[in-house]
Amino acid sequence: MPRSVRHIIPLLLFSVCSFALTSHYIADESGHRRGSGETGREDVRLNIIVPGSDTTTVPLSRHRIAANTDPENRAFINNKEVKVYPSGAFVGLTDLPVGHSTTQIRVRTPEGDTRTRKLHFYRPDPDQAAPPQAETAVRYPDGNLPVIAEIHSRHAFLNSGSGTDRLGGARLGFLERGVRLEVVGEHGAFYIVRLSETMEAYLPRRFAELLPDGTPLPRSLTGSATVSGTDAFDMVTLTLGQRLPYIANMRTRPNVIEVDIFGADSNTNWITHHQSAEGIRSVSWDQVGTNHFRLHIHLEHDAHWGFHVGYGVGSSLRVQVQRPPRLASVARPLEGIGIVVDAGHGGSNRGALGATGAAEKDIVLDISQKLRDRLEQEGARVIMTRDRDINVSMAERSDMVIASDAQLLVSIHANSIGSATNPDAIRGTSSYYRHDAFQPLARMVHHRMLELPLNDFGLIGSFNFTLNALTEMPNVLVETAFISHPEDEMKLLDPEFQDRMAEKIVDGIRDFFKEFGRLPDES
Repeated sequence: MPRSVRHIIPLLLFSVCSFALTSHYIADESGHRRGSGETGREDVRLNIIVPGSDTTTVPLSRHRIAANTDPENRAFINNKEVKVYPSGAFVGLTDLPVGHSTTQIRVRTPEGDTRTRKLHFYRPDPDQAAPPQAETAVRYPDGNLPVIAEIHSRHAFLNSGSGTDRLGGARLGFLERGVRLEVVGEHGAFYIVRLSETMEAYLPRRFAELLPDGTPLPRSLTGSATVSGTDAFDMVTLTLGQRLPYIANMRTRPNVIEVDIFGADSNTNWITHHQSAEGIRSVSWDQVGTNHFRLHIHLEHDAHWGFHVGYGVGSSLRVQVQRPPRLASVARPLEGIGIVVDAGHGGSNRGALGATGAAEKDIVLDISQKLRDRLEQEGARVIMTRDRDINVSMAERSDMVIASDAQLLVSIHANSIGSATNPDAIRGTSSYYRHDAFQPLARMVHHRMLELPLNDFGLIGSFNFTLNALTEMPNVLVETAFISHPEDEMKLLDPEFQDRMAEKIVDGIRDFFKEFGRLPDES
């Protein structure tokens, strides 16, 4: 019998078994689904949150259990007693052999009454499973006419490789409509694009369309550059003949914004610097290689406050550079400051679940509203990406943040472990940033959060979260605590502790503005 057929038969048998089990479920008055694998008294509370089904196919040798009962009860997983927390939550891990297995969850009241449920798992044999077929890159033949793609979608981006995870691939930067790129091959859902003689990137196919044969390569000479300023920000404008791909980065020590423009060769013979550009010390350029031009924007201030790069109308590239905000006073540094508060998830996107059944989306909305109230007490102008239980897409959130004209973004989440990790072992608070230039904000907020009775899960950089990737303003994602750990979950559900979390986040934001904002008497 072929190995592929031997692999399919156990799956079919498990599916039949799962259907038979499911067909025997009946609903009791509380809405709980009761099946043939359940015994004991119905009035003994036992709610299993993870896994979400009584029949589960798993790839790994263990799976976490998260459930709840009445706090005075005792709980057992496969006859091994586990701790029941004051919330009634209990958690654990179950070991899973290859093939079909069952895990027994049992709770017992002080009077000796019990209720038992059986969970059914199926773990395929990794030796019999067909190995995943790796997608191979297809290169276009050399000597053919160039293949040119043009960006037609908003929120298009380039990845550094074809890899992916739950946050997507490692992104190099964003692209606007009308930008053209040279396509040299394909890899799964990506076009492989040549940026320079020494650099390639991966462009998701959905963002672009291929142009007719004979379309010339995206190439341009650079023209003159102008450095100017308004009352609110500084601007660098570089003349180009067409919209070319670019990647922008913030460097520190010293503070410099670098913009790499691909397909460009320098004909920049002068750079006009107006005195109105208060926050830019100088602008220079390098021809890094053939068709690879780099613009250097040297900043006057001690920290990066964000920038926006794009073409706007036409093909002149514009880099809008934010200046440090001027503080109203040392005593009230957040007075008049615009701050975006992003409550993660929402609506049908409930986020992670705790062992009590609490949803991340509800907890982080409560904390975000408390954070808003505290910031408004400090005089800040607060913009909420959501202030109720609705689903707001990441694209909508990004647009909202960029249009807000705010000076800072903080995103609020509650962390959770994976399905095969011990939920009793991982807990604590953490803060995340994508750009090294915004690390000081994340560090200051994280330092303040650790003043609470929370474990230190870490300060985490290069985080590929959509809102952390924005360059328009300093930003931080705060994973307040682990909803998957029952003790952290109790803190997350406690309104008083939520308010203390909001207080500490405000303290960290205030520290950041005091350190890097412009004092009232500074020019």
